[in-house]
Amino acid sequence: MKILDEIQAEAWHILISIYTHQRLMEALPKSATRYDLANQLVALNALGEILVIRIARLADKRKEARSVSLLLKRGTFSASKASVKSAAEKFLSLAEPVVKIRHEQIAHMKPGILSSLEPQDLPVEALRATESLIELIDTAREKRISYTYKVGSMELIIDLRASLVAGAMVAAQ
Repeated sequence: MKILDEIQAEAWHILISIYTHQRLMEALPKSATRYDLANQLVALNALGEILVIRIARLADKRKEARSVSLLLKRGTFSASKASVKSAAEKFLSLAEPVVKIRHEQIAHMKPGILSSLEPQDLPVEALRATESLIELIDTAREKRISYTYKVGSMELIIDLRASLVAGAMVAAQ
């Protein structure tokens, strides 16, 4: 598997995390019991943290980390190196605040930062970085990539990319 394929697979997981977080937030008022509500709050916070961690990993600048930096160094793609580099720099720039969130609120717990069971919206910075990541992959592939989610033969196919933009479930066409 090429580094671009691995990053694209990671992007799919990021989109699934965002999609699932959105659906769980919608379902909070319908919790059958207080334990169900509490369980959903724990799951929501975990999804938010994993989203931040996944984006921060892709912004890692260490030599051997599977990241956008490694894609620029060793990746093979049909697009021009300059266009991929420009898209990568945009992603890395938008991911900087996400990396800061990871360092201060998740990995190292800056003094004064406390964990909470209150439902948290996903950081806008993470959503913007995700959109930029998707654009980077499109640029490197020189085509618009489809990200879909289907859990069974009788269920709708979900367009994860459109769901990200809409902030709601969007069925694939």
